[in-house]
Amino acid sequence: MRTLFLIVLVLAVQLSGRLAAAPNPAAEDDKATETWAQEAAVRLKSLSSKTQTWQATPPDDKTMLAVQDDAGTIRDRAEQCVADFGARLASVQERLTALGDTEKAAAEIREVRQRFESDQKAIERQLAVCRLLSLGARDVRDAVAQLRRDMLSRELLNRGKTLWWSFSDLVVNGFAHDAKRTLGFEPWPAVAVGLLLFALMVPIALLLASMLKSHFDVPAGDEATALQRHTVLARMYGRRLPWLAGFFAVIVTLYVAGATPLAAIGAALMISAVMAPLVQLFVCQGRLRCGEGVPARLLVDLVLVAGVLLLTQAEEYIPEEATELLRAGFLLVLAVVALWLLFKLSRRNDLETLRGLRLPMALALLAGPVADWIGYHNLGEFLTLGIYGTGAGILLTWLLLSTVSDVVDQLRVSDEETQSPMRRWLGYGQGEQVPGIGIVAWLIRLLVIVGLGYWLLYSWQVSDSDTASLRDVLHEGFTVGAVHIVPSKLFVAALAFFLLLTLARWLRRQLGERWLTRTTLDSGARQSIVSLTSYTIIGVAIMLALSMAGLDFQNLAIVAGALSVGIGFGLQNIVNNFVSGLILLFERPVRPGDWVAVGGTEGYVRRISIRYTLIQTFDRADVLVPNSELISNQVTNLMLTDSLGRVIVPVGVAYGTDTRQVRDILNKVVREHPLVVVHDARVNPPRVLFMGFGDSSLDFEVRFFIRNIDYKLSVRSDILFAIDDAFREAGIEIPFPQRVVHMTPPPPAAETRTANDQDDPG
Repeated sequence: MRTLFLIVLVLAVQLSGRLAAAPNPAAEDDKATETWAQEAAVRLKSLSSKTQTWQATPPDDKTMLAVQDDAGTIRDRAEQCVADFGARLASVQERLTALGDTEKAAAEIREVRQRFESDQKAIERQLAVCRLLSLGARDVRDAVAQLRRDMLSRELLNRGKTLWWSFSDLVVNGFAHDAKRTLGFEPWPAVAVGLLLFALMVPIALLLASMLKSHFDVPAGDEATALQRHTVLARMYGRRLPWLAGFFAVIVTLYVAGATPLAAIGAALMISAVMAPLVQLFVCQGRLRCGEGVPARLLVDLVLVAGVLLLTQAEEYIPEEATELLRAGFLLVLAVVALWLLFKLSRRNDLETLRGLRLPMALALLAGPVADWIGYHNLGEFLTLGIYGTGAGILLTWLLLSTVSDVVDQLRVSDEETQSPMRRWLGYGQGEQVPGIGIVAWLIRLLVIVGLGYWLLYSWQVSDSDTASLRDVLHEGFTVGAVHIVPSKLFVAALAFFLLLTLARWLRRQLGERWLTRTTLDSGARQSIVSLTSYTIIGVAIMLALSMAGLDFQNLAIVAGALSVGIGFGLQNIVNNFVSGLILLFERPVRPGDWVAVGGTEGYVRRISIRYTLIQTFDRADVLVPNSELISNQVTNLMLTDSLGRVIVPVGVAYGTDTRQVRDILNKVVREHPLVVVHDARVNPPRVLFMGFGDSSLDFEVRFFIRNIDYKLSVRSDILFAIDDAFREAGIEIPFPQRVVHMTPPPPAAETRTANDQDDPG
């Protein structure tokens, strides 16, 4: 077999030699990679020299970020090169291993081995070059990141003019510098566009506001009480719609006229006005008014305006001295509003935990403004953006997650008779489930949390280059002892496992409730298929997750050895039940829906799981029977091969009754019942047996089979009713037990008195 493989390999190499004149894409890629490597080496040398000159005079942050991005691009390409050539090297080494020792082999095989060895050396050289480029790019990037951190530390700790010094200087000397840019305004055609929009949108907004007020009318006395959420939103938006329409016309006018910063500030305020009812609803818990609603809305306004001012670089339109004073005033207002909201929220009964955190939270809210007031402007801006941005992001995330939870709760099936308005609007009936609502809600929550992470990075001014080291740790991992852990692989493995687990649950529900119900399979076969399919997907999910996490399956022998030791000490019962559960699912001696008797437990099998079998007794008590007992002990299954079952009804008649008449009556009554099996080759027909002469009656037994043993008691009751009616009509007596009681008369009174006198010792 090995000789045949070598011959085929030699023929393949000879064929590749004949086709050498044809274009070779791999050779062209190698040449392109070699050219890129040379250019990248020159570029890295230039970047390294440039970073050495920055030790004395660091450039601005933008230049450093550009160098970091350039080094990161080279490193990404080098890592891809390492991956490609590593795979090629593994392939060549596998072929060399397949060739084996060729000292005594034919000349053609030795020639093939020499070619492979030459390719191996070339690939190893290129792989080493790519690795060196990756390490060099990482060193350049880390050096620039360290310079940026040092420069950021110096800038944050650089102290300028204090607030009172800047104010006194402005009062005495006025503006020493002019604004870098001037704000322009061209009236035509901006004013015409604004007036046209105002004339069109305000009447429409007034009409919509009146419709909202008419459909969701709330008495004035109920404004402070808790109302339905849609009523609160309709009332608040009804008040704001005309103002929003007019404000939108003003924003468009400013934008068309060229006053972009003012238009951006107006857009931020408009977005805040649109979000204000939602914030009010969230903070006030469904009330139109509350003490903490105003500071919450003001805080949202200030945060949005601050973000717009930063994005539009509004400080370039204002003199430097005025910028410092306006920033200090803005931070003062922001701190006052935040403390106001914190004080209002801490007084609520449902937020008692905030009372103990008021002092540290107040210090955190004041940290940025105080740092700016005493002259540390960069530190104040950094802390303000980070702390207030984090608070706003958490608040918005909480609002979104609460909204998602409310929507999911309205779409879920409830036990109430009335459907939620959203379910009625979507057309879902009572008890009808919304498909995929759980997965969609989970994905939305995941996206919201990921968005919060990106928002926090933006709030704390963390760039992509600053997170490069973190990305390296996530993608390349770290070593703990002899174990190499790659967080990105673990995350992907966990995500794949939970997705497959969700798929297994969804498939289990679809198979059990929809797809298999349309087949001719019985309930036991359907549940076995559902269970085995679910367990198979879960097993595949576990194996796939372990593989994606980077587990080497060659080490499973160690895991199996440790598992066997654990089984020997204390897990043998669990493994026994697990294997027994698999036997029950495959062999199916007991199926869901069967009437079984195990020891002292009798009832219906409801579910067969991996560890136990659920049996529901006739008293509706759930009994968990370990699967091993169903395999090793005696089990009575009344419905294993079919649902037929025998019923025995004893009957007694009085002495002197015509026994043949009794036999005919009993035989007729039994055969007239619709569930009694009369003609079936598998079982005997109904029989009436004369069992003997009892103490008080002639004893008979009626033995017959019914089609479904589930109706054993009801059929027995029906037969007894029919027998009683037939005996009454025929005048046959059903006797009750007769007993003869002999009463001994008491002794005479004189004899009793004499006996008492003799027993008296006195």
